[in-house]
Amino acid sequence: MNAVAERDVPSADAEVASASIELQAVLTAPGQARAFTRKSLHRWGAAEELIEAAVLVVCELVTNAVCHGAAQSPRAPRRHATHPDECGAESPITLKLGLRPGVLHAEVHDQSPDLPVRRSAGHDDDCGRGLAIVAALAGSWTAGWAPGGGKWVRACLPRSAVPVPG
Repeated sequence: MNAVAERDVPSADAEVASASIELQAVLTAPGQARAFTRKSLHRWGAAEELIEAAVLVVCELVTNAVCHGAAQSPRAPRRHATHPDECGAESPITLKLGLRPGVLHAEVHDQSPDLPVRRSAGHDDDCGRGLAIVAALAGSWTAGWAPGGGKWVRACLPRSAVPVPG
């Protein structure tokens, strides 16, 4: 796990603070991402409502990267990983946090070129709610292909975050 944090002098539209961490695509990565996000935002003095929303959003984005974003052979069927050996541990995931005057950007990069698709989950489904959670907590989210391969998924959370439902 590699982490880098920077703090800059704020300007009109510049980042106030930024941090990034590289994670392995294993089942412990979402927990590491939650802890990193919480620690970074506490250090930057973010409001508790923003921290709680960001931790949930980051957890969902990193979980999706672990379960669906590991680089796989084009012929291999895509499946939901349920065991650490099924995850793409050799495929790094990068989480970047960027705090600006009005918004927090949380961006996750993985090695898969497959862009995320929001699904509808039934009451008994084990998965399929991640992007709905992201959409509910973030002001917006988007995804695109990374120049060096793979993709990125970015959620933008207003610094006056919507309270997390309890």
